[in-house]
Parts: sequence; structure tokens; C-alpha cells
Amino acid sequence: MASFYAYDFIFDSTPSQNFDLKIISFDDGGLFSGTGSSDVNIITQRVLRKSKPYYLGRTQEPVLQFTLTFGRREVVTGYERDKIAKWLFGRSGYKKLYILQDDFGGAYFNCFLTNPQNLYIGSLNYAFECTVICDSPFAYSPTKTISASYTDLTNLEYRTTIYNDSSEDEYLYPKIWTKIGNSGSTVSFVNNTDDINTSTWGLSGSPLSQNEELYVNNNLQIITSSTGLKRISYFNKNWFRLLPGTNELIISGSVAWFKIEYDERKKFGG
Repeated sequence: MASFYAYDFIFDSTPSQNFDLKIISFDDGGLFSGTGSSDVNIITQRVLRKSKPYYLGRTQEPVLQFTLTFGRREVVTGYERDKIAKWLFGRSGYKKLYILQDDFGGAYFNCFLTNPQNLYIGSLNYAFECTVICDSPFAYSPTKTISASYTDLTNLEYRTTIYNDSSEDEYLYPKIWTKIGNSGSTVSFVNNTDDINTSTWGLSGSPLSQNEELYVNNNLQIITSSTGLKRISYFNKNWFRLLPGTNELIISGSVAWFKIEYDERKKFGG
């Protein structure tokens, strides 16, 4: 098991140094315990008179969980305890937790901090303990970005390579932003490595408009246009995705600029 000892952390963009708090341990045990991020649920189906079940697939169902203890040398006053609780606990959605440990390389956990407990020495509060519950079995790398802009806006064919270093053996669905050039056009993003999987916008006689900007969230399957038009009706419904490892991409059409963003998934809890 991994452990964190006397490290600073950042939660929801607020550093623990604001309250002079650090991750600590009161004994020799590791702080990082609970559900890891490498377990799977194997899905099989048995058939009468067949001794070997058929393998149907697998899911990585258990989300990552671990216990976090943090405190400081000075007593935490009641007023400070209220401010700390407001910052860390009972939040309305998942927040990013960065543990400032060198070998994490800037990765973060998207999580809730639950089951908070105040830890006392005598009758004085010096530390806190809580359970970190993440939104998946993984931590996430710092956001990776691929972008380019062009002056020849008529007939672009841009080639690039993305290496998806995720620990998950599944597709990764990035976000895409793009701006159309001086002439209305269809725009295509092709992953040549993924059986030439092609995502095309501006089909069925409804080309994208001059200088139109598109935002595509391939994971949530959302398309937003700066024109306010509903562009999903003129999309071929092939959501853009990345394979694990090397992906050879081709971007074509009248494109002024584009940007692709994605967060790789890491098994730091395994």
C-alpha cells in the first residue's frame, strides 16, 4: 500500500497551507487503505452441460476509497474548525484533491471527503480524519492538450499523434473545441488507429457556418455551437475516442483552430 506522510494538499483549489494543515500519521500504518483501483468484476454466463463459463466481459466497479488523516502542531480553534469543515466537508459535488507528493506528477483525485472526525489530544483538537470517495477507480493526470491554428482555412488536412498513457484498458473520450474558417464546411476528426473511426459535423446539407465555434464533450455526448443551433442532428454520431497507446489523428475541413483535451486515468490506489 502507498502512504502519505507530512505532505501538503490542495482541495477545490484551496491549499492546506492556508490552515497550516499537513497529511500525517499517528502510527506505523499506511494512510492509504481501503478499496484499491485495480480490482474487477468478471461477468460470465454458465450454460447447461458446459463446465467452463463463457466470459462476457468485466467492469471496474469499485470506486477508489482511502482514509486521509491531516493536522497541525497548533491547536485548531472552534472558529478554524468551522472554516475547515466548510472548505472540505458536505460539498455539493465532486472536487479535485491534489496530494503534493513528487511521484504523483501533478495527478489528482476527483472526490468527496466523507465521514469527518475530529481527533483530540486531551480535550484539544489537533487533527482530522475522513474517508476519500472518488468518482471512479482512478486518479487523473494533469490535463493533456493538443492544439493548432491555421491561416489557410479552405482545405485543411492536419495530422498528429496522441499517446494515451492511461492505465485503463478502455476508450478515452476527450473534449474538442474548434472554430470554422472563412467558408462553411463539414469538419472531420479521424482516429486512423481506431479502424479509421471518423467524427464528422456539418452533414445532411447543413454545413457549419463561417467562424462558427463548436464545443464537443464526447464523454457526455454534448455538442454546443456558438450559433445556438442544434448541431447534433448533422453529426454522424461517431463520438471521438482514443485507444490506449498510440493514436494517429487526421483533422480535415475548413478549420481556423482546434483544441483536444483529455485526462489520463492512473491506478495510484492499486
